[in-house]
Amino acid sequence: MDANIYTEYKEICKFITDNKLSNAFLSLSEIIKKLNSQKLKISFENVKETYSYFLEYNLKGVEDPEREKIYKSVQKKLYEIADTVKSEYLLKLARRNKLSAQKQLLNEQIKDNKITPATELIDLVNCNLSPENEERKLKLHKLFFILWLSDYLGEEDYSVIKKYSASGKLYYHESSVIVSALTISLLRHFDEMKFYALFDFYDADKPGVWNRALVGILLVSYIYDKRLYLYPNLIAKLHSVSKDEGISKHTEEIIYQIIRSRETEKLSKKLQDEIIPEMQKFRPKIQDKLNLDDIISEGLTEDLNPDWEEIFDDAPELLDKMADFSKMQMEGSDVFMSAFAQFKNFPFFRQTANWFMPFYPENSDIKNIFSDTEDDFDFKTFVEGLERSAFICNSDKYSFCFNIGMMPAAQKKMITELFKQESKQMQEITDEDKLLNKETEDKHIFIQYIQDLYRFFKLHPLKNDIEDIFETDLDIHNTELYSILVKDEKVAEKIAELNFKKGFYADAAEILEKLKFDDLKKEAKRFEKTGFCYQKIKNYKKALDFYKKAEIIRDSSIWLIKKIAFCNRKLQNFEEALKYYLQAEKEDEENLQIQANIGHCYLASGDYENALKKYFKVEYYEPDNKTVMRPLAWCSFVVGKFDTAESYYKKLLKENPTAYDFINYGHLLISQKKNAEAAEMYVKAAEKGNIRTVEDSIEEDKDILKKYGLTDDKINLLIDYIKIKTL
Repeated sequence: MDANIYTEYKEICKFITDNKLSNAFLSLSEIIKKLNSQKLKISFENVKETYSYFLEYNLKGVEDPEREKIYKSVQKKLYEIADTVKSEYLLKLARRNKLSAQKQLLNEQIKDNKITPATELIDLVNCNLSPENEERKLKLHKLFFILWLSDYLGEEDYSVIKKYSASGKLYYHESSVIVSALTISLLRHFDEMKFYALFDFYDADKPGVWNRALVGILLVSYIYDKRLYLYPNLIAKLHSVSKDEGISKHTEEIIYQIIRSRETEKLSKKLQDEIIPEMQKFRPKIQDKLNLDDIISEGLTEDLNPDWEEIFDDAPELLDKMADFSKMQMEGSDVFMSAFAQFKNFPFFRQTANWFMPFYPENSDIKNIFSDTEDDFDFKTFVEGLERSAFICNSDKYSFCFNIGMMPAAQKKMITELFKQESKQMQEITDEDKLLNKETEDKHIFIQYIQDLYRFFKLHPLKNDIEDIFETDLDIHNTELYSILVKDEKVAEKIAELNFKKGFYADAAEILEKLKFDDLKKEAKRFEKTGFCYQKIKNYKKALDFYKKAEIIRDSSIWLIKKIAFCNRKLQNFEEALKYYLQAEKEDEENLQIQANIGHCYLASGDYENALKKYFKVEYYEPDNKTVMRPLAWCSFVVGKFDTAESYYKKLLKENPTAYDFINYGHLLISQKKNAEAAEMYVKAAEKGNIRTVEDSIEEDKDILKKYGLTDDKINLLIDYIKIKTL
């Protein structure tokens, strides 16, 4: 992907959004010169001329009732030129962009054969072939490709798409694939007509299709949020959609799933680095003692297998992690990404349309996998069970089947039988608990489709040539669309809470700051959480501000007292920090962390005697704590307790010492006139770190060294000696 053009494009769009149109004109002019496109140049000059007249009239003070309309038309045209410039640049000047090369080939075919989305869609619906006929499949794949790589839909294209979106002449999976083509095409290049086409599929209200269309509308509206106001008909359409039953709830669910998608890489890493290695250690025990059927079925209800406690006695953390993964899976977290990522190389996925193909039992690609399976294998039950599985996305279901198809017959039978049993139990749960009611079923479609999209942007062979929407902020709650579709004020609170829970603290803080509660208890909690978010992103000043606001509203808990103390210490307000730590000490005298922090404050304030008392207390109750030896050694040295300091430094030098351990021990030795031994320590410190570290430390500690008899001359000569020895 040519990063420069994307950066320039975003910068130009921001200029337009921020009403800095002259900057946008200048930037576009430079790129258009490189492209050497006469058509682009003419469009650009026309808009430039219009804007020049506009500025001239404005300067002369001419009153024009069309002033705002003209200005918006210039903005709109500039956006469109920027879109075209980006597209043309990728076609003509970008290096190694495979997607653009395919687009160039498509453009030539369109020109030679008069291929359009309209002609291909008509060809698809009129072919009178079954959905599993290979010829019909190829027509669908071709239509997907044309829609994806076409920058604009013509009027006829849109008219035909609108006609067939609700006609019943497209199968469910075909409509779903077309919606996906429109979505990723719009994410690639803005087009008002494609927007309307998505709305048409949404309005057609076909189960599974409208869900995908709504996800597309939300993602595209997020990407183009700053320019939507230039299209009043689109805004009007959004307002119309806002009246639909359940739209606020649906929007809420989609936003939650998008937030969850942001943690997918973290979950994959945790699975690969922590859980799988631990599972491998316990493989013999698991095979012998774990009831696999129960684990799979009970994974749906969050109950833990009672045998786990015994099996994982040697690794209790693994049990907790697996339980966490089960819970996250139930909530919609993408826990299978890493497991199925390696299975996207099957021929099926060479057709980009298949990355968005809903999983359905009649698909001949699936039937062919099991065509040679023994007669007693119930293909229908197995595939229908997989189709019902709410916790695996469509793309991974296909990967699962193709992977099974590669297995030996015995292993294939075992896996499929296992899954059949899970499927039956899932159906029982569905019947008893009505798990898949309409609302829950819609939610699962949203989840699976967003996971399908995530795999496309992260795993598709052309991913490096595609702008990854999942690499953006995805703060849909800040868009015009959100304000139109979501009417429940509590949704923002839930979004903040989910971001907080997932560790996206900057996003959580940004929302929490805007919330307000009449209930003082809730308001204090909001301040505390906002402060915590800022603390986690190391903005200690803002964290402290919010903690102090919470403190004003209600009596401080020990948690809040400690947080205020911590932020003050980080901001080097040591006296204030000490005041709060001493307050916390009264609440929890045995807390060694508080004792250590009090010691740190005394140390920073130069009260070494009191610091020593606190550090000694920590050492007394935690004799194995090696880290407390450093402040103990330093404080002992500063107050003149050389023997005590030396005993600690000798221990530290045996415990993987740092450069500063050698430096500080050197300080102690030279203060005792043991110059040669001190110099040896400083040289070792320079070898472990660098000479600049040693020099800076000696300079910083000069006042203490002078207290023990060193003069400026001696210190300068000492530094020169160390430098010479390390040459």
